[in-house]
Amino acid sequence: MPVINPLDVVVSPAEMVKIGASLLMTNAYIIMRHFGESAVERGVHGILGHEGPVMCDSGGFQILRYGEIDVSDEEMVRYQESIAPDIATILDVPTGIDVSRERAEWTVRETLRRARRAVAIRSNPDVLWCGPVQGGLFTDLVVESAREIGKMEYHVHAVGSPVELMEGYRFAELVDLVMAAKLNLPPDRPVHLFGAGHPMMLSLAVLMGCDLFDSAAYALYARDGRYMTVDGTYMLDDLRELPCACPVCSSTSPEELRSSPSAERTRLLALHNLHVTFAELRAIRQAISEGSLWELVQRRCAAHPRLLGGLRRLMGHSVAIEEFDPVSKRSAFFYLGEESARRPEVTRHSRLFRERYEPEPRRTLLLLPCFEFERVSPLDPENTHLVRVMPVFGAVPEELEEIYPLSQFQVPDQPDDQALRTAAESLRDYLTRFGDRYDEIVLLNDDRWGDLLLRACAPVEKKLRVREGGENFFRKNINK
Repeated sequence: MPVINPLDVVVSPAEMVKIGASLLMTNAYIIMRHFGESAVERGVHGILGHEGPVMCDSGGFQILRYGEIDVSDEEMVRYQESIAPDIATILDVPTGIDVSRERAEWTVRETLRRARRAVAIRSNPDVLWCGPVQGGLFTDLVVESAREIGKMEYHVHAVGSPVELMEGYRFAELVDLVMAAKLNLPPDRPVHLFGAGHPMMLSLAVLMGCDLFDSAAYALYARDGRYMTVDGTYMLDDLRELPCACPVCSSTSPEELRSSPSAERTRLLALHNLHVTFAELRAIRQAISEGSLWELVQRRCAAHPRLLGGLRRLMGHSVAIEEFDPVSKRSAFFYLGEESARRPEVTRHSRLFRERYEPEPRRTLLLLPCFEFERVSPLDPENTHLVRVMPVFGAVPEELEEIYPLSQFQVPDQPDDQALRTAAESLRDYLTRFGDRYDEIVLLNDDRWGDLLLRACAPVEKKLRVREGGENFFRKNINK
């Protein structure tokens, strides 16, 4: 939701719709202060000159910035209903991030008190209401806030106080805040992340379960000569080329932009910032559709160490995320770095393999370390059980090869240590549980694994035979 200040419109709502905006946001407090009761007849849609959906914030951001505003929460509820936005927000009290626990506890109590009172006095059934979650960096307070407001009659919930974290690139703490709220809110209600508008972090926010975003960054950045990309922000003065194919960047150059009058330069930069933001949202929706959101997030988070730290913090919630991650997808699993080893596909396979799988009796266990699947089988299949050892997924019995994602994944020819270690741990666990069922175990060792596989085979050392050469040995000798 691009945020529009009705007193300072940089890009018109009509232009935003053409770029891709289907929902806009404005500030009811600003409208109240400058338009007063005259806005009631026109409504918020008339003020903006936009017939499509509009969401209103209520002045919480002003409270965060300036400490207080000269309007009560009850007045703001009634005023928003009178100007009839499609979604309204109660006048909450943002916690912020540099506050004492005592202050944080008060903001949670006060926001919940206001939320209950808003439910009691609401009267316009055509307006949906957003109930924000507060608590800041005190995750136990965030949990309490989310659970309590989730019991009330709200249609949308918002995660409050994230702006300062995003401004400071404190993405690991942002993950703590968002996940504490998301995992304790009703799962059937959309979750809005206040103030999130930079394309570089939107995919990470979506992966956390955020559905809606708002930001005025497209215009604020433009005024400062800042140029958004999915990899970060550039200063216009530092650009030799415009690394974008949007209509603005395709029709001008950095030199022309720099020499433009200030107002026109701001407008063009704002248009570019909107184009790149909505292009990223389209890429995210496509990735969700094809099942490749994790790969997109890994590519985006690799652009900045702090984002990568946020992704790694999110991996700490892999058990909770797995519950909501599809068990099969249209796209293959791509291993793009050590973070991939903690993705839901890997943790789910490991858990279900341990809980549900038991091999049929065979005389010989043939362990084939490999990096790709090929349709091969041992010479004596009746007495030999073929188990591939695949980077990251580990022990893969031949009878499970067609189960997603075991037959649909790609790893580098030279995987990193994390992928190999994860696989070796899986193999060791398999041999610990089932090694005594086989009369002999043959390992076709592959030197790309170092000594990881030999150490993983320690539980069956007495019955182990090692043949060097791995995949190549198997291909050359399968018919001998």
